[in-house]
Amino acid sequence: MSVHLKMSAATLFWGTTPTIGRVLAEFEVPFVVVFGRFLVAGIFLALFLIATRSFAPIPRRHWLRFLALGATGMLLHNGLMFKGLEFTDAMTTSIILGLIAAMVLLLEAVVHRRRPDRVAVVGVLLGFAGTAYVLAGGRPTEIFSLRLGLGEGLIFLSALSWAAYSVLGGRLLEEFSPLLVTAVAIWVGTGLLFPFVFENPAGSWALASDSRAWLLIFLLGFVGSALGFLWYYEAVVELGGVGTALYINLVPIYGLISAALFLGERFRPEIFVGGAMVVVGLTLVNRPGFLRSRRVDAALPIPPAR
Repeated sequence: MSVHLKMSAATLFWGTTPTIGRVLAEFEVPFVVVFGRFLVAGIFLALFLIATRSFAPIPRRHWLRFLALGATGMLLHNGLMFKGLEFTDAMTTSIILGLIAAMVLLLEAVVHRRRPDRVAVVGVLLGFAGTAYVLAGGRPTEIFSLRLGLGEGLIFLSALSWAAYSVLGGRLLEEFSPLLVTAVAIWVGTGLLFPFVFENPAGSWALASDSRAWLLIFLLGFVGSALGFLWYYEAVVELGGVGTALYINLVPIYGLISAALFLGERFRPEIFVGGAMVVVGLTLVNRPGFLRSRRVDAALPIPPAR
């Protein structure tokens, strides 16, 4: 299986995650879903670490940062996303999550003082403008008086959490392998999620009694988080960080298509216009010349946990 086919499959699955989340939203136990997802992923990544003898001791001084990774990337990003999908549709979710690259750029500018060039700034502005256009229902006059609904607000915070995870993870990637960083972050995040498993016993029981839900959670954990991760970094080795990052531009497109095909969500005019603006903005932020200037192989956002 070629690396291009693997990346196409990985980004396709990441794009369908909001659609899967929308299906699982009927159980109203988002943190149970996320716990199950990362329990599956954590087991498979542990087996891979053992098989490849890739585990390395982690000095105590790094544990606080790993705790932050587990909290932002697993607990907050995924928990808020799956909770938000109870209140909003998968298409809107895909559009908002398309802002993550722009958010990473802004956080890097604040935290690491990395100034984006003008083209990247245009990409950021396009992304936010496109998202605002969608949330305003395609009415430009309402953009400046826009009020986020509960679902959209949770998804926005979810995207911001993943951006924080990406920036925090960059430092650790300079000392540890990407596999180890992600595996430990997932183990920590799974531990943080465990107390929420008992929040809604009735919903948890309904989820546990549904074989379709079990299958979807397994796919989220194995394909989306474990296998997708391994394929992503295999692509980084073969294609370089720039070539791999270009595939990420496809994620929101796949998200919109899967929501239409599997959920019957309608391609509203504002989705076409705003979605196109977000994808163009994402492409400008992830364009090859700019990525090379940012030491992308050391600080690439760890693959989407979507």
